[in-house]
Amino acid sequence: MSAEEELARLLPVLKGILDARSAAVVSVDTYKAATARSALEAGAEVVNDVSGFTWDKEMARVCSEFGAGVVLMHTRGRPEEWREQPQMAPDALLTLVREGLGASLAMAGAHGIPAEAVVLDPGYGFGKRFDENYVLLARQAELLALGRPLLAGVSRKSFLRHTMAQLYGDGANVETAFKARERASLAAMTVAILNGASIVRVHAVREAVEAARIADAVLADGRP
Repeated sequence: MSAEEELARLLPVLKGILDARSAAVVSVDTYKAATARSALEAGAEVVNDVSGFTWDKEMARVCSEFGAGVVLMHTRGRPEEWREQPQMAPDALLTLVREGLGASLAMAGAHGIPAEAVVLDPGYGFGKRFDENYVLLARQAELLALGRPLLAGVSRKSFLRHTMAQLYGDGANVETAFKARERASLAAMTVAILNGASIVRVHAVREAVEAARIADAVLADGRP
């Protein structure tokens, strides 16, 4: 999708949100610097770059210029390469993600973006094969060594659908499959919080708030 099409879709929604809720903090999901610039000019405050500043070399400079908060995600290769990615051993996968996020964080610092403006995202589903996402989820807390908060976006990801299909079979009706994926999304989100995520990206907001409240209570009583 071109930056022009992105902006045609994005700007009216952004304006509508800020007109209705002027105090809202809006995050824009794009890896194109031109889109980010226009969105920041229109009132967005955070840029979520799924490429972690690697697909558009101007993105870090634009975010720095506007003093934007940034979410830097790890992506393994381009989307057209994901199906052909070789399976990785757990330690190798964690090393790849940790080093990739570290490089994105260093790039942010080199452009004058303060560390406190950065959140890191392991990139569930972005170039990780089905079972690799579970490895990443189980060992997500290791990424806290990078010194920044973690965002986990596991809601409705295909690796969850794949697991539910194994449970119910491919012949499950649409309603059963949808509800199963929603429940799986809440389970994965809860695991992500227990393993160090400070921010979660969700679809079913009310249910996610309820599950997050339980996870937070566990953390409050179970860890220093």
